[in-house]
Amino acid sequence: MVGIESKANVCTENINAASNVLSISVVVPVFNQVHFTERCLGSLLDNSILARELVIIDNNSSDSTPTVLKEFQNRFADKGWSMHIISNPGNIGFGRACNQGIRASSGAFVVILNNDTWLMPGWDKVLVRRIDELKADMIAPYYDETPFDEIGTPIQAKRFVARNRNRYSKDWVSILMFFRRKTLDDIGVFDERFFVTYEDTDLRERMVRAGKRYFQVGDCYIWHFSKGTRDSQKLPSDYEQKGLRLFTEKWGFDPRVPHNTTVAKFRRKWKRIKARMGLF
Repeated sequence: MVGIESKANVCTENINAASNVLSISVVVPVFNQVHFTERCLGSLLDNSILARELVIIDNNSSDSTPTVLKEFQNRFADKGWSMHIISNPGNIGFGRACNQGIRASSGAFVVILNNDTWLMPGWDKVLVRRIDELKADMIAPYYDETPFDEIGTPIQAKRFVARNRNRYSKDWVSILMFFRRKTLDDIGVFDERFFVTYEDTDLRERMVRAGKRYFQVGDCYIWHFSKGTRDSQKLPSDYEQKGLRLFTEKWGFDPRVPHNTTVAKFRRKWKRIKARMGLF
C-alpha cells in the first residue's frame, strides 16, 4: 500500500497545482462496470450547468474503463471542464479513493458520486439552490432504482420534479452527496479503515455529532443501479461484518438498530408507496 499512497500523493499535488478554483467539484471512484461509468459521465457532461471540475479515481479496473476515461477526458475538455484521472495500481476501496478525489479537487462544493447513476438536467443548479435555502451542510437528491429506460427515465424525472418541487426530508443518502467543502474541513473526510461499507454511515455519525445538517430533496432526481459497482468487486463474504464490527467498536452501538425500528420500517414503506405515485 505504500507504493499506492506515494503515487497518489504525487498525482494529487500536481492536480492541485494546475487546477483553477472552481465552484463545484465532482468526485467519482470507479472500478470496472464501464457501461455504468459511460452512462454516468455522459449524463454529467450533458446535464450539468455549474459544475466544471471532475476527478475520477480508477481503482485498477481490468475492463475498458481506462480507455473510456481517456476518451471522456477529451470530451469534457471540449466543454470547458477540468477532468483529472487518478489511476491506482490496486483497489484501495471506496473511502480512500473518495479522499484522493476530495484532496485533488478545488471547488467550494464537493460532490461524491457513484458511477452507477444517471443525473437529470440541471441537477447541480438545483442542489446549489437547495443547500442554501435549507442552510444545509450536505444535501442529496431523490433516487430511482426502477429499470432504466433511455427515453422514459428523463420524462419520469421531469414529472417527478414538477410534482415535488421544494419538498425535502431529513434522510441520509450516499449515492450522491453534495457537500460544502467547509463541512468536510470541519468533520474530516472518510475513515479509510472502512473498505466499501459503513464508511458513509461513519461520516453521517460524525456529521450528527458535530451538529451538521443534511437533507434529501424532491426537486432533484437521479437514477441508480443498486449496488452496481459493489457487486462487481468480488468482495470477501464477510466484508459487511467487518465494516459493522469496526463501526460498532468505534461508536459503541449497532447502526442497524435505529434503522430497524417499527417507525423506521413504516416510514420506508410509506415512502415507497408515495414513490409509486410519483410523490416524494
